Amino acid sequence: MSANQRVSAGIHASTLSFFREPLNIALLLILPALSIQIYAASLSQLPETGMFATVDSLTTTGKITGAVFATGALTGILGLFQMISARSADHRLVIAGFSPIELVISRFTTILVVSLAISAVTTATLAWLLSDSIGAPLIVFSSLALAGIIYGLLGMLVGTILPQELEGSLLLVILADMDNVFASGLFDIDESITQFAPLTHPNELVSHAVTDGALETAHVLPGIVFVVAFGVLSIGVYTYCINEGED
Repeated sequence: MSANQRVSAGIHASTLSFFREPLNIALLLILPALSIQIYAASLSQLPETGMFATVDSLTTTGKITGAVFATGALTGILGLFQMISARSADHRLVIAGFSPIELVISRFTTILVVSLAISAVTTATLAWLLSDSIGAPLIVFSSLALAGIIYGLLGMLVGTILPQELEGSLLLVILADMDNVFASGLFDIDESITQFAPLTHPNELVSHAVTDGALETAHVLPGIVFVVAFGVLSIGVYTYCINEGED
């Protein structure tokens, strides 16, 4: 079997394993709407008296923040479970002739495919729940996909270092929630701090695409930098663990 065939087989198996699970499909359909509504309802209860830094309505800000959170958290947990379920199996596949890079490409491509699916559902849900139409739906979709890929890679990294379903999931949800506090723009936090929050850049891209219908180009490159950084870290740690035969 050639390298391309091995990678294709890995992608096919990993992707099918996600979409075959009824719970995964339920989360894919329910979590975005639930998250958007919860964030919007929470912020809409607060008085708009100038205590927040955002110029948009709190309800709109809440819906956008909820959409980014849902995409990041759901894809991150997928990345976590990908690594947990794959550790011992992938070590045996390496012995059978697969290279670690082929396996990690398969895992990453699965994250990419599912991230696009989650982003599509979240974009449609956001468009449905917003009172006004989205200015640039394609940019919103792409920006949410960026958030998903960032957290999918982070989930892969967490799943490799901390291969525990409950603890890893809680860690990712807490990280995504705290990340959203910095990324939301609600608070007047210095940009030198917020730029290090992974969801800041996708959130800014989504916000401007929704309200202005424009691409905030200043946040594209930093978002890609997070993808590269988490990608290199997750590949390095994963390859080390596979070669060492940890399970």
